[in-house]
Amino acid sequence: MMQLKETGRAFGKAALVMVAMIAIAAPAAAQNLRLYKGTLQIGFGDPTNQTLPPGSNPPADLANNGLPACANANPFLPATIATVNVHGFVDEGTGAAPRSLMFEGYAPVDWAGQSGGGNAPIVDTTCIVQFPPWLAANALRSRVQFGAQVWPGQAYTTAGGANYTTGPGGGTVSAGGGIPTQVTYNQTFYGTAGGQIQLVPGPNNFGGGVPVNGDGAVLLGVNFALTNGSGGPLSTFGIVPYANALLPTGPANYGTGNNNTVNPTGFQNSNPYTWVARTPGPMGQASTIPLTTNFGWSQGVTQTAMIPGIGTFDVTTMGDFGGIFHKWTTGMVQHTDMSAEYTTIRTATGHDWTTAQFPTTVSTNPAFGTTRKLQLVSPWSASIKKRGDNPFFAGTLAPLPDFGFGGLAILTLDLAPVPEPGALAMLGVGALGLLGLGATRRR
Repeated sequence: MMQLKETGRAFGKAALVMVAMIAIAAPAAAQNLRLYKGTLQIGFGDPTNQTLPPGSNPPADLANNGLPACANANPFLPATIATVNVHGFVDEGTGAAPRSLMFEGYAPVDWAGQSGGGNAPIVDTTCIVQFPPWLAANALRSRVQFGAQVWPGQAYTTAGGANYTTGPGGGTVSAGGGIPTQVTYNQTFYGTAGGQIQLVPGPNNFGGGVPVNGDGAVLLGVNFALTNGSGGPLSTFGIVPYANALLPTGPANYGTGNNNTVNPTGFQNSNPYTWVARTPGPMGQASTIPLTTNFGWSQGVTQTAMIPGIGTFDVTTMGDFGGIFHKWTTGMVQHTDMSAEYTTIRTATGHDWTTAQFPTTVSTNPAFGTTRKLQLVSPWSASIKKRGDNPFFAGTLAPLPDFGFGGLAILTLDLAPVPEPGALAMLGVGALGLLGLGATRRR
């Protein structure tokens, strides 16, 4: 008898919760809401296009260049993209297609209230990838990657710099909100290496700014020599002088909508960093060198130098991380650069499909009653460049490379109508029926 009473109470509570959910959802469902589900992908690099001479047997590119690196299931495998899942609610405009979509800033999904969505924030205090030294070429002593990401996020302030706007985040994509005309940007911060972004608008110039707030840094160590002093490979750890720096990789604002005179279709920012020259670090095989509490390998001593008539100084030089980011578009975008061992050529094309345009292949079948499939794309470029404002720039630290890199951001969404209150009620009755069936079985 006691068990029957408890079962009845549980059934009654579930019924009340379901009724409350339906009551709350009723006014929300009257809006032009849509459910969305999909992926956000960001990355850089292109290991298939090596710039070294034919026959030189260049090493394989073992880098994980997905952003953030921790998003990949195995962050130690080569990658040029990182994928995070996104889902939630979005307000769709009315009128003729293509209809606008207004995204609120990230919030946990409230299924009863029919609000919220995006990707749960990734923070750089937990998104840390400590790459083993043997995953790098001889030039690279160490690499520790920190990552952070949230979408939909905050836009930059129009005043410049790396300040985010205050208040609600998010943004809108719509007809006329994307790339107004075909445009090509030659990235001056790449220097002679060359870097370029091309953007072609999609139908109806569809697009806009729904920012991805990316942030983080990479703790990088670069060796001053590539051999062990006897002409052999640098197979041991910490036997040559090197330099290290905590290089900022953000703030980055993929898919941003803020305009300025430098970049009319997006935004450009810059962040400083410092290279520090060091003596050889701890000796031994790479696999035996312990990590320190600051998430790097044990470091050598900072090198110093005497400047006659002035004094003794640490051997350091400042540098700048620069980034340029663009609006989302359903058109075509491309990033290219020739700044490292590999020539990067990355291209992506967006789309906005109705049910009549859906592909019929199994791999692209729509999910959960999809009525619209949307893909938005955005290119980006960045550079790491030393400043030429101290004596060590052209001396001890001259071997340190300046380099550019870049790639793509791709947002792919399936959109479906939100069930009407009646449908929700039917779902609720079905759920209660299952609860009742479970209670009957227990009796």
